[in-house]
Amino acid sequence: MSTLARTLSLISAIFMLTACGGGGSSVSRNDTDNGSGGGGSTPPSYTVSLSLENESGTSDNNLSEDNSLFAVATVTDEDGTPLADALLTFTLSNDELAEFGNDTGTARTNTNGVARLRLNASTASGDGEITAALSSGETGRITFSATAVSTVVPTTISVALTLQNAAGETDNSLSSSNSLVALATVTNSQGEPQADLLLTFSLSNDDLATFSNDTATALTNADGIASIGMSVGSASGDGQVTATLPTGESDSTTFSSTGSTTVSEEPAFLELFANSIQLASSGSDDVELIALVKNEQSVLMEGVEVSFSAATGDGVEIQLTQPETAADGTARAILTSRNDKSNRTITITAGAGSLTQTVDITIAGTEVTINGASSVILNDSVDYTIRIQDSDGTSILNQDVVLSAASGTLSNTRVNTGANGQATVTYTATTSGQDTITASALNAETSFNVQVQQDEFNFVNLPAQEVPLGQSQTITVQWRQNNTPVVGQDVTFSASRGQIAGNATVTTDAEGQASIEISANNAGISAITASASDGNGNVLVSALAQIEFIATTPHTLIADASPDILGPDGQTSTISAVVRDVNGNLVKNSVVNFTVSDVSTGFVSPSQATTDSKGIATTVFTSGSVSTLESVVVTAFVADDSAIDDQVTLTVGARAFDISLGTGNEIEEPTSTSYLKRFGVFVSDSAGQPVSGVSLTASIAPVKYVDNGEYRTGFWLYNDDDSQWVAIVNQNCLTEDVNDNGILDTTPTDEDTNGDDMLTPGLVGTISFANGSAVTDENGYAELEYRYPRSYAVWYDAVISVFGQSTGSEAQASMNYTLGISADDVTDEGSSPPANPFGVTDQCTLVNP
Repeated sequence: MSTLARTLSLISAIFMLTACGGGGSSVSRNDTDNGSGGGGSTPPSYTVSLSLENESGTSDNNLSEDNSLFAVATVTDEDGTPLADALLTFTLSNDELAEFGNDTGTARTNTNGVARLRLNASTASGDGEITAALSSGETGRITFSATAVSTVVPTTISVALTLQNAAGETDNSLSSSNSLVALATVTNSQGEPQADLLLTFSLSNDDLATFSNDTATALTNADGIASIGMSVGSASGDGQVTATLPTGESDSTTFSSTGSTTVSEEPAFLELFANSIQLASSGSDDVELIALVKNEQSVLMEGVEVSFSAATGDGVEIQLTQPETAADGTARAILTSRNDKSNRTITITAGAGSLTQTVDITIAGTEVTINGASSVILNDSVDYTIRIQDSDGTSILNQDVVLSAASGTLSNTRVNTGANGQATVTYTATTSGQDTITASALNAETSFNVQVQQDEFNFVNLPAQEVPLGQSQTITVQWRQNNTPVVGQDVTFSASRGQIAGNATVTTDAEGQASIEISANNAGISAITASASDGNGNVLVSALAQIEFIATTPHTLIADASPDILGPDGQTSTISAVVRDVNGNLVKNSVVNFTVSDVSTGFVSPSQATTDSKGIATTVFTSGSVSTLESVVVTAFVADDSAIDDQVTLTVGARAFDISLGTGNEIEEPTSTSYLKRFGVFVSDSAGQPVSGVSLTASIAPVKYVDNGEYRTGFWLYNDDDSQWVAIVNQNCLTEDVNDNGILDTTPTDEDTNGDDMLTPGLVGTISFANGSAVTDENGYAELEYRYPRSYAVWYDAVISVFGQSTGSEAQASMNYTLGISADDVTDEGSSPPANPFGVTDQCTLVNP
């Protein structure tokens, strides 16, 4: 480097060190190799110059909440050349004086060698120093004075809603040719946009417009804006659109809609489709029916009403899911067959205007089975088991079966499957050779071939009692021909359950007998077959018998109730107890005792029962008066070991098909001290159709302790920014009724946590049916009215429950509801909402002060 250049560089460095305005300083580094070799290179030397400036770029070292500063570091080499892409680390002499504008306190130099980092006021006031350092050690420093920020006020969120047309212009006139976009802008109290927040859009009248998505929701983008399209609806008039955050903040604006004009046009083409042409006889699935409607020009038609029907005797159900064609020209319905298990083909008809179309649906899967011996001795009688099952393999109960035999005789030509899903018929062989037994039911038919033999081949020592698991049992078959033992012939045994000891093929002895030993380690029926064949594999004789292996040592018990919700005054529920051994086998002949805890005078009878082959013991609970929710407890335990037990809970109310429960967002003010909240109750059958005339009961209770039920202490505070009263929660206290029995218990633990001699929060308000009508109307609808004191709003959580008679899977519906407060009561600055009845204490152990 020339002498002149070095001199200029030195003067520049001295000038930067002593410059005024920023008050900054810099430190450079120049490590010179003083070795004697003379051949090494000299590392570069850099200078860091640090200054402070405000938002307008003016030199400033006074930092405050309203005057953020920028630390400006300039890095040059010994020639005064800017150093680009160098990382500087900024530090403070006191971290409480300021906060950096990023998390790392670092910044990179640009092409001019300049790095900038924002400096914001923090929690402390005073003088301090900021340092900028290169990784190679060079630093620059400057001092500043800081004023602490004021107390931070909780950030509030606001929503601003506007409407625009396709050109981006403000517009509130909605028509078929002028769609609108609703723009909701969400900012905090500092005016900063709030991203990734979900807004729900709603209309004062849903017929005025439709939103561009199904959920009427949209997320804010990085600019805090959420948008959703609005198309003209079927109705004309003025309306209001509202955008609401989950936290309750909202804004509304008005618009005018011209309504859509629908031109009446007769459909010209109708097509009918089904997503499957076969339907399972079990009723476990469904078929979707789709009708497609077009006009003369093959244009898909919207808004055309389509009817779907089947003949009265077809035994199916049709649920109209979309009775009018949508924009895709389709109307839809769901076809089910829940009550008729027969195999059949039905015809579905769809109609639109004067047009009709049909589609055939095959309902299949039901079958009849015959089980029994395939070989019978001439003139002998054998029992056969007849069973009908649907497409899922489930037995069909109480169904007639028509029977016939080609040559032999049957004890009955018509049997009924009864309550256990099977029937028994006795067959007597009258002619040797092959005979065929035929069974038919529900349009299903099966045949079973029987070989009638002149030989006498049968079991002679079957056990009269069940065989315990693990115990060996001898099974013997005897073969006689013309009353003479058949000796030296092989008989092969097989068993559907258990293990045969040794060889399963045994040679008949001098008495024509062959025996095996069999045992099992799992419980159930074992079908044992013995047969003998000729040298070509043809069965000469065969016999079938059954024995039962049972578990005898109980280990677990599981109880169940069906139904678990029932009406009062003599209605019944079956209580079942399933007993298993340590390996999970069902235990037979185990005595089970039943007890009931019920203050509403219900009872169980019998109080003791013995398990059957399925390990099940049952009793019947008969209801007394109406109880509180799940307050009836039935306990089942093994008589020989009371520690093996289980409990079921029941509710005595009333029972309905499927019940749905919901509410809107309006709160009524019937008096100056109370609120009225309405809940809609919908009752439908298993096909989703409304059920009228169903008697309903309803209850209100605090959320259970086991469900984290709580009440809240606190007070109301007026928020000037939001112009409304805000609930300030001091403490969330668990409900005191730990065992949910509605009684203030002192043992085994004292439930009175706050010492007020009452269960807190207790029952709040009353619930009843609108107009005193606790019966569903023609739409399967009833309405609940929940009245509660205004003072409990926000501080109390309730469980609304509805009960009704039902043959479906649901007999009740429940929903949690935090008591709401009206908008008028939180926006009146001159009058605060009523004081919290649970007080303002921050200690759940204290009585309301």
